[in-house]
Amino acid sequence: MTEILTQPVSAPNVWRGDELADASRWIIRFTEEDFADFERALAHVSKKDLSDLTEIRAEDFPLPYFQGRIDDIVDRLEHGLGLVLLRGLPIYERFSEDEATIIYWGMGRHMGNLVAQNRKGDLVGDIRDLGKRGPYERAYATNEDLGFHTDSTDFVGLMCLRPALYGGESFVASSGLLYNFVVGEHPEYLPILNKNFPTDWRSEEPPGSPGWYLEPLYSYFGGALSATVRTGRAMSAMRFPEVPRLTADEVSCFMYFDSLPKRPGVALGMQLQTGDLQFINNFVTVHTRTAFVDDAEDPAHQRHLLRLWVSRPEAGRPLCPEYAVWRSGYPT
Repeated sequence: MTEILTQPVSAPNVWRGDELADASRWIIRFTEEDFADFERALAHVSKKDLSDLTEIRAEDFPLPYFQGRIDDIVDRLEHGLGLVLLRGLPIYERFSEDEATIIYWGMGRHMGNLVAQNRKGDLVGDIRDLGKRGPYERAYATNEDLGFHTDSTDFVGLMCLRPALYGGESFVASSGLLYNFVVGEHPEYLPILNKNFPTDWRSEEPPGSPGWYLEPLYSYFGGALSATVRTGRAMSAMRFPEVPRLTADEVSCFMYFDSLPKRPGVALGMQLQTGDLQFINNFVTVHTRTAFVDDAEDPAHQRHLLRLWVSRPEAGRPLCPEYAVWRSGYPT
């Protein structure tokens, strides 16, 4: 029987966005010593015959100075706010786009395993507007508002190569805080949040699988409350005839829950700039980005981010089986 946490959760990862006005709690600025370490690591990589970025291992990209930073970042993600923004990588000024991508990949390698983010097996995700999606496809390759959600493994990283002309603001909220709202306001919804729901693969199901899989929105496992919030996918899974219809209470719960991170002061907003690297812990935060508009004439204002999924099967938090399976990445 799944244990349901019925008391408010108290942890460093339970926070309100309006409590984080002190940006030093979540922003780390790169230093000249960091850049020098990156340059030495890039020189080390250039001596190897590597035709594929994904062949670069942690030992191929040594970061003796920056390793202390990485340890701090991981600690903040695992035991702190669950959010870090690294600011000021001089892309296009000191490092080329290719060099910045290698730096980003190398950092990820030192944080954990880098795993596939989609059915194609992409290890580095291109986040840009590729046009309008179909009704049952993932929305990250569009300019649409995404709605608050989570990705599927321990950490997700985003590196901003170029911002949009306007829009595309990033918002992060504490999923523990949202749970506490439910405990205090609608405890009758707690069994719904902890229930395994059919969840839409959004046209990326692995071979032989139906178009949906089972997953709860929250799980209290091994003494830790974790979340994988995809209410929209649970709703759209009803397009399959074998999937049970959601009850009125379940729909009401989802609508109420989706409103929580939109309350004033709950989410923390940030506009990612060129050279920003955002890392969040998927199991303790929800995130979104607003709709955006690119400048069709100016590539410098056409939004382009690179995404990493960082899995930590040995060192990460305890997870229920439905969440832990994602530590191997997207099934391909």
